[in-house]
Amino acid sequence: MLAASACSHRAPSQATPADPLANVGVSQIPVTGLAGSGALLFPVGNIVFGDSLAGLSLRRGDLLDRATAVLDSVLERDAREVTWHDQEAMRRVLRRSPGIASDPTALPTGFLLAKKVEGIPDPLWSSLRALGALTGARMAVIPVVVRLQGRTGAVNATFAVAIVDVRVGQLSWRGRVTGPDQPTPEAALMAAAAAAVPSGIR
Repeated sequence: MLAASACSHRAPSQATPADPLANVGVSQIPVTGLAGSGALLFPVGNIVFGDSLAGLSLRRGDLLDRATAVLDSVLERDAREVTWHDQEAMRRVLRRSPGIASDPTALPTGFLLAKKVEGIPDPLWSSLRALGALTGARMAVIPVVVRLQGRTGAVNATFAVAIVDVRVGQLSWRGRVTGPDQPTPEAALMAAAAAAVPSGIR
């Protein structure tokens, strides 16, 4: 059972802590609570780097795409009891129903890591609600950010993920998981994605 927060649809505060993961507890993605239903699966929204890995910012786009690919792969492999609607699936639905909703994956989601989240504001909620109606999805799994830190040759990754109830516009769960140190950023992303799902390969 996913715990829900209070519901309000006011615009969120844009203030964020120096550590974007400071307000998020350690927890794996509760895929068992999604079993038997559909879920919208967002791409990873942002990537940040520890000071000693600042040089990786030159590869920001590629590493962000890699983070999305490995997390999608692990969820689709190890949580097959969930019907996943990834970014491409959502876009296909939107193309078949033009004008119904905007693409929610293009909207800011960083506020989901704030200390207090009072509901999901429009236009994000209205887009999620419309896509939920079109796909039958009850929840949206939103990887808000991934952080790479450590040092060259010993890199670890942390995914911070939120789950939103698209029917009522509430934050149902959020958590973060850090994988073990790995020799490359790509391996670190894979290890963290596996650690984020209860049945993931360690």
